[in-house]
Amino acid sequence: MNREHFGSKKGRVILVNPGIHLFPPLKNRGMYPNNAIQILGTILHQNKFDVRIVDGMYLSVDNAVHEILSLISEDLIFIGFSVMTIQVKWAYLVSSEIRRKCPDVKIVWGGVHPTLFPEQTVLDNAVDLCVVNECAFTIVQIANALAAEDNLSNIPSLCYKDNGKVNLTLPNQIPDDFTNIPYIDFSIMNHKLYSKNNVFAMDSSLNEEYKRQIAYPINASLGCNFRCSFCINVILERKYKMRTAEEIVERIEYLKSEYGANYIHMVDENFFGSKKRVYQFVELLRSRNVDIKWRPQIRADYFNKSYINESFVKELEESGMVIAVMGVESASQRTLDRLDKKMKVESITVALEILSKTRIIPRLSFMVGIPGETEDDIKQTYQFAVMLKEKYPLCQPLVTPFRLFPGSKFYELAVSKYGYKSPESLIEWVENADKEYCESVGYQNPKDYVWVANAKKFESRHKIFIMFKTASWSLFPQLIKKDIKSKIMHYLKLLIYKVTALRIKNEFYQLNIEYLLLELFRKGRNIIQNIK
Repeated sequence: MNREHFGSKKGRVILVNPGIHLFPPLKNRGMYPNNAIQILGTILHQNKFDVRIVDGMYLSVDNAVHEILSLISEDLIFIGFSVMTIQVKWAYLVSSEIRRKCPDVKIVWGGVHPTLFPEQTVLDNAVDLCVVNECAFTIVQIANALAAEDNLSNIPSLCYKDNGKVNLTLPNQIPDDFTNIPYIDFSIMNHKLYSKNNVFAMDSSLNEEYKRQIAYPINASLGCNFRCSFCINVILERKYKMRTAEEIVERIEYLKSEYGANYIHMVDENFFGSKKRVYQFVELLRSRNVDIKWRPQIRADYFNKSYINESFVKELEESGMVIAVMGVESASQRTLDRLDKKMKVESITVALEILSKTRIIPRLSFMVGIPGETEDDIKQTYQFAVMLKEKYPLCQPLVTPFRLFPGSKFYELAVSKYGYKSPESLIEWVENADKEYCESVGYQNPKDYVWVANAKKFESRHKIFIMFKTASWSLFPQLIKKDIKSKIMHYLKLLIYKVTALRIKNEFYQLNIEYLLLELFRKGRNIIQNIK
């Protein structure tokens, strides 16, 4: 999983992309390390540090520990983990074992979870230092200070222990932007593994075309130009920064010539945030004859007469756009207003109607279980998702339980009105991890949602929806293979799709035999994968 580097003038830094303890390691799918690992690894590499990446998405805890130990050298400066909450247990188990075997090694955690809970994270013996929020500007300072064993107090946005006392330095006043964030240097990772059978290419393909696609990511922007009150960008006060259309197209041309890329994942939370940039981008692809497939995120309300209309959407399809990933959040206007989404429910249907004139896949994500949300709001969202799939066959609706982020108004409401308490230490987060609602990766168990009136119904409904989603996303009747096995699988999926759709529309969630069968299938598949 690692690549050798030569001529390094400074010490070694091991960057770890944590796995998820609930799932077996990936084997036959390509999935790049998280964006922070790629960016920080590139910056350190450009500054002559010897960067090694350990990808936990492909490794068990034991194998990751073994690989990290094999990379520890005399000139090691630190081991860094970029951690989301769903990855806490995996990262903790690996960090703790490294601490046990190499007590003097510096272990640094960054990412969303340590940013939201820096003090309780760094108080644990498994972690020496937390990086709070963005650190492209400071990562080289951090590495230099740790290498020289210098005082850390003058480096902004750090949380660390000093003689048993927790110190939190002043916030970083220089936000990350494209003056200090370079394009990814893929030589620091096994990019050929990630580019083939890539999960993003796979989930935006109507057939097996993804097997021929070579996928590479591009950081086209940072942050978002909207201020939805539930979003981590708002909580952490991240600003919206964009690369120009010219820069993006030049990067695509480079990836095509250098690596044979033919599929681009736009790592951009709102690629269509600038109408001018999008028009220029599409025109440049056309004028330069750039043959590429590309995957962006987009707001549903951009589909209208004055922006993405029936004419321009066909230009987008011709330019290679294969999927429209949209965070639409809710089918309840009341909920959308509470989320400060600045969007009407009707915009969702308008978007799908316009997209239906093409073969661009509409991917919709909804959230349920928001503090203050009513049972009717929740029911409305699930039933709306089913209706959209039935009306627009290419549509891929996803409904996930809401996750609270400290600093949001919904977190404050959950605490003040409903008495919600999140874990108070890193080890409590680890112990809580096995209770996570793994059917929706990274989301809490609905039993912890004290504001949900009927937690049992909430969970039962969602299990039915998982069945609906699993079956319906893979149903493309025009692409059924002629062999008997493929036909049987198609009609089995079709049956599950029809039954679960009826259940959701009629609010019947008892006797969920089909879910038990799916669980048995998943467990059997995981056992077989682990044996292999």
